[in-house]
Amino acid sequence: MTSIDWTKLPSLTALRAFEAAAQFKSFSGAARSLNVTHAAVAQQVSALESFFGFSLLQRSPRGLTLTSEGIELARSLTQGFSAIAEGVENISARQSLRPVRVTVTSFFAESVILPSIAAFWHKHPGVEIALTPTDEAIDLVADGYDLAVRAGTGPWAGLDSTPLFTTPTIACASPEVVDDADTDWSTFPWLLPEHTTWEREALKQSGIDVEAIKTIDLGDPTQEISAAKQGLGLLVESEIDLRHHLANKSLKIAPIPINHQATFHLVHPPWPQRPAVRSFSLWLQKICKGI
Repeated sequence: MTSIDWTKLPSLTALRAFEAAAQFKSFSGAARSLNVTHAAVAQQVSALESFFGFSLLQRSPRGLTLTSEGIELARSLTQGFSAIAEGVENISARQSLRPVRVTVTSFFAESVILPSIAAFWHKHPGVEIALTPTDEAIDLVADGYDLAVRAGTGPWAGLDSTPLFTTPTIACASPEVVDDADTDWSTFPWLLPEHTTWEREALKQSGIDVEAIKTIDLGDPTQEISAAKQGLGLLVESEIDLRHHLANKSLKIAPIPINHQATFHLVHPPWPQRPAVRSFSLWLQKICKGI
């Protein structure tokens, strides 16, 4: 592709004004199409003629007539602006069909989004949602994500965020373990992953010596829940993430006070959201108000 030397071209504003005047054969028609004044169009066309050093339009009481040079320039500009308009339209159309990419923890997806997503699709049947459940921090801009749900205090550099809700952190185990009077909580193992630190910070904040406790790292949040249900260890997690497990009594809150709360935020890149992203964002904020 040949590189364009923009220093040798007149302003795009002047070219656009001339192309519109050539199409409508009047400054007034061009002004209405561009939502500017008649004088502004005339001034831009005059500036363009000064740039070239010759006339592009012949003015008369009956309207505007293109010179031979004006006819040639108008034809080229119409083709160029039409190609630009087509390119913009094609990209916009593809973007409207692109799925809304959202990264959340697997717990959040299971406890908050998936139970209510059918209601969103009922209202927005043409919007595809691509969830990426992971506990890993993803670079939204570099990896092309539209939204993320993150727990923390924020702000996150280069991103915009909106608080969703605050939920307590709790310690849970199987009902059999919690109800067993002989359970020795001082020696009972904790299911703590090595790749995240917030759980240990929550325990420290609650006065628990994390260096003295026994820990098990299963490397997978789903396996941690399964292990907790089987009575293999204590699980420390946000209450919202375990709410349905507590409701169906597959897990039970252990008698270990955890002095910690987590605030969840909806995070997104700092530019205007396309309609599909905006719809999902507003929907998620609405359902989180009831938590």
